[in-house]
Amino acid sequence: MKKLFTTDYFVKKEFLSTDLCARWEKKILANLELFGPDVEPQYGQMAAYYGMIESGLNESYYRFAEKHNKYLVKEFPEVTGIIKSLGELILERSGLKPDALPVVPRDKKYFLMAGFNLQLRTWTLYNIHTDTEGLLQYPESIFNKNTRAYSCVISIKRTAQYIKERGGDLDIWKERYLADELEKFYKSDGYSAKSLKNREKIPYDVGNLVVFDSFMPHVVLPFDVKKNADRRISFVIHFNYRKHTERNPFPHLEYWY
Repeated sequence: MKKLFTTDYFVKKEFLSTDLCARWEKKILANLELFGPDVEPQYGQMAAYYGMIESGLNESYYRFAEKHNKYLVKEFPEVTGIIKSLGELILERSGLKPDALPVVPRDKKYFLMAGFNLQLRTWTLYNIHTDTEGLLQYPESIFNKNTRAYSCVISIKRTAQYIKERGGDLDIWKERYLADELEKFYKSDGYSAKSLKNREKIPYDVGNLVVFDSFMPHVVLPFDVKKNADRRISFVIHFNYRKHTERNPFPHLEYWY
């Protein structure tokens, strides 16, 4: 749907209350065998992280997804309402009515409906990237200018290092690149941006929401984990517009993690 916004982002401060974030933080850190650290997931029953897809561990992701969805709905019941609200915000930002499209999951059995990124270890990568991994189910879409995809991130716990070095915060380039256009963005080294002109800084204050076009390059700033206060947790959902799928043969916003 061409009306859905592109090359843009918006921030909602205090989207979740600090009390709710604190409750979620406590529950997550008390159940590390279920969540495990991102990037190097521990394969507990609920460790079905999106990082598995990024690492090529698709079968692990699919095996854990349905169990994790049931766990989320039971232990984090607010998630269902949050997803609905996010879909409505995307539509409203695009100048549409909040109920202009149904908001439906990709597949409750094989895809997470939402998830937490939990970093308990040092984050040393400076990896400017776009969020297209989840679109590989529709390979042509990452090259199609009409694709509408969105990344939604809510900060649950912010690393203490943001005070001096902005560690763990987000930078977004307000530019849009399809998969075959990224050569225009990167320097010859393949990872540095050619220009900082359209780079904008997004603080990850606790409870804040940021929603952005998934084709906009962005980076989480590196940080060291030296004490408990340096740990970082975020809540993530992805959306994209589908005219129809075999599972949902009607226009809709599809969500997954």
